[in-house]
Amino acid sequence: MTTYKGFALSNDCLSVQISPEEGGRISSLQSKVTGVEFLTQSTNRHIRLEPGYDAQFQHGACAGIEECLPTVGACDDRTAGGPVPDHGDFWQLSWRVTEQSADRIVLSATGFSRPLFFQKTVALRDVGLSIRYHVQNIAETDTSFLYACHPLFAVEAGDRIALPSEINTLQLTYSRTGCLGQTGNFVSWPGEGLDTVLPNNAEEADMFYSRQTKTGRCGLYRTRSKQGLILSYSSGVLPYLGLWLCYGGWPGGQSPQQYAVAIEPTTAPCNTLKQAQAARLARLLLPGDHLDWELTFQPTSSGISWQEFQNLIEGEAR
Repeated sequence: MTTYKGFALSNDCLSVQISPEEGGRISSLQSKVTGVEFLTQSTNRHIRLEPGYDAQFQHGACAGIEECLPTVGACDDRTAGGPVPDHGDFWQLSWRVTEQSADRIVLSATGFSRPLFFQKTVALRDVGLSIRYHVQNIAETDTSFLYACHPLFAVEAGDRIALPSEINTLQLTYSRTGCLGQTGNFVSWPGEGLDTVLPNNAEEADMFYSRQTKTGRCGLYRTRSKQGLILSYSSGVLPYLGLWLCYGGWPGGQSPQQYAVAIEPTTAPCNTLKQAQAARLARLLLPGDHLDWELTFQPTSSGISWQEFQNLIEGEAR
């Protein structure tokens, strides 16, 4: 197993681990109050990070908070700008650490499928973890992209997913079993318990996207510890949410099956850059232009109820 150097940030609220050489991912987000680990931990014994167009996301760490840019799903050479690998460039790159202190680290990398310079500043605040993003087109021609944050949250059966009340339907874009209907159908949220995490042997895997949102807040409630994690995001830049529910239904085969929930703020309700381009929802950067946004992950106090957590999600919009 390849061993990579990690960096740690810590305060009275959170302990955070960052792995720059593993795609700049945040590998641990742990509450100092309850000891709860909010992020999945990698089950891959042999992490292979050899950047290229044929790299498969499932062969990387496939855990924690990773970055999908300039796509989520792989794109072929019929995509404007050329092909893009599975889950984009940046999860498979080694990121450079350009600044570091006790409560802050700045990392950056440059893509290979698109001329994009990507930087993020990870910092601990009193309210939680802040990630400030900066992406810039460093070419002399226009380039387009799709971005999705990819936080794989650790879960247990009975945990709850909180989306803002403005979301009452989600579009199904993938279903392993088809139990929720056909791809493209809209399903009601939370429907018949769709917001409640199933056991890890349910063998389900489903992907959804929301319509455009304004609230900019969602979260995960850990039922056993009675503690929630609020994810706030810049909804002006990331106006959609992707939702991945995986209860032992992916990737198949003999490898360990994923047990996670991902709530993914994104620039478009599309799995691929090619689809976003076709829908005219890809973000376009002119030469030298840049785009900036922020996400925060805020753990609540322990002992709150599910209803209290939902009320927090309905707090003031960003």
